[in-house]
Amino acid sequence: MSISYHLDQLPSNVLSLSGYDFFQFIRTTLGEPEAKLLNKISVKTTSSLLLIEDPLDIFNQDIDDEELDTLKEQLCFKMKNDKFLIKPGVTYGFVSLKQALKENLNQQLKHSTKRKQQKQNVNTSSISSLSTPIQEVTTSSLSLSEHKSHVLNLIKKWCNENKESLSLDSFQLEEGIDFTLNIDFEQNSVAQATIKCKCGKVISLCKNNQKIQVSNFYKHPQTIGCSRMQEIKKAQKQIILQQQLQSTISVSQFPASQSCVSPMQIRTDEAINTSAAPNINLVPTSQSKNNAKRRIVSEPERSFSTKRSRT
Repeated sequence: MSISYHLDQLPSNVLSLSGYDFFQFIRTTLGEPEAKLLNKISVKTTSSLLLIEDPLDIFNQDIDDEELDTLKEQLCFKMKNDKFLIKPGVTYGFVSLKQALKENLNQQLKHSTKRKQQKQNVNTSSISSLSTPIQEVTTSSLSLSEHKSHVLNLIKKWCNENKESLSLDSFQLEEGIDFTLNIDFEQNSVAQATIKCKCGKVISLCKNNQKIQVSNFYKHPQTIGCSRMQEIKKAQKQIILQQQLQSTISVSQFPASQSCVSPMQIRTDEAINTSAAPNINLVPTSQSKNNAKRRIVSEPERSFSTKRSRT
């Protein structure tokens, strides 16, 4: 039985063979020495055989191995100059086997690709068959003005609920000033809405239960890239600074308390108190001392004069 016959009848699982099954396949297809050679160089799976470029190249290396020398004698011719020439049939066998394995691999890849395409076509056809009733269900029953009013109310509510988290005392996004709302109806009366921020960013709005949702837009003002939001915060800070400045000026201009006493009033009170005080005559200290001396001297003189008069 020729090698080509075996290669035309490759097993269906040939690409996943490994270990004993792989070597048994090599023995049947190429021969026992070829199987031993692949085992010697640790090629033990079909995928490894496909990845290795030439398993016979091992004979061109200067390797000292008795088992490898034995395989070389079986698979090669020894020339007169003591060199070895690989037998052409051995080389052809490996080349043919690898080519057959690659063709088998390509066929399997083509089959898998076709299967994927068929599945995709089936899914596409099933979706297209269901597209009409789905469109009928999702057809909007709200008018353009109702959609617009619904969106604006949602934005107003969000601004009121998030002004504290955004560090803003008063926060309200107004249509035509801070953003532009665009709502259109398609041919199947499905509402499509977008919001264009003043910074230039366009946000597509999604729908839930036939109503437009604004959750996609809420994320944008909280990002650093929204220049309009930065302008709003800057204007808010300027207003706060102006209010603080006005309050400071008003406090500095407030009149002084009337309970404070002026220096003129103090001098007037002192003058009044001085005029009202009683006039007390004080004897000088020197005069009081002289009077005391006079009293001390007059006492002996008085007694002497009394004695003289008695005599």
